[in-house]
Amino acid sequence: MIKEVNIQQNNQRGFPLDIPSIQSIDSMVFKTPITILVGDNGSGKSTFLLSLAKKHDAINTSMYPLNHPYFDRYQPLVDKMTLTYDIKHKKGFMFSGEAFITYIHHLQDQKKDLEAYVQEVEKAYEDKSDFARNQALAPAKKELYAIKNNYDGDLQEKSHGEGFLSFFKARMHQQGIYFLDEPETPLSSMHQYQLFVLLNDLAASGSQIIIATHSPILMALNHATIYEFTDTIQKVNYEDVESVRFMKYFLNHTKLFKEKVNSGT
Repeated sequence: MIKEVNIQQNNQRGFPLDIPSIQSIDSMVFKTPITILVGDNGSGKSTFLLSLAKKHDAINTSMYPLNHPYFDRYQPLVDKMTLTYDIKHKKGFMFSGEAFITYIHHLQDQKKDLEAYVQEVEKAYEDKSDFARNQALAPAKKELYAIKNNYDGDLQEKSHGEGFLSFFKARMHQQGIYFLDEPETPLSSMHQYQLFVLLNDLAASGSQIIIATHSPILMALNHATIYEFTDTIQKVNYEDVESVRFMKYFLNHTKLFKEKVNSGT
């Protein structure tokens, strides 16, 4: 598994090297099975995670592999990274909640186009032989079968919580290194807890999980090290994470927040 990432710092400019949190760090050590990256939007946590996955050459679960030109803008940071392993494990993957939803929508559109094509071919070949019709339909039907087989039937569910959990349960069973960027994106609190249990079990079986998240539920994963991204990157305890403190305060003082809204303050 990954033991440490070192970043060569030489005051270079341009994205993503000019992100304050990225500029502040020379190395990050991974001593626990789970590492959690937290911070506001734009703090650099997702950029750091994706660059780390790209450096590891992880399999990407969305539309493009990480060596696709779409991810070239992260290359300056990737080039500055050096990874140290105890065991270099190629199983596992990179997962982005937002990117996966986009990919599923793309597959839904592709499925509709293929189904329309099948109908057109069947109509055009209705007076042809079965052999000719099957030959014309074979490529489209093969693609439709692959979509259904790989994504467990109805794609419409895959942009929602049940679909995400189905994907996680199907794919997160091998010991490996898993890079997860906001996997809670479509999940209710109860579904987040189900993912919490799944990730704890995965780590207990010997996997390494590096996760960027806004979810206080996932931040509470067992045996985890938490790094908070602000203008710097600091190791913090769960109780000291800013979003956790705010959520606790909000839940304990909901009436106060409602009064502030009603009063316009």
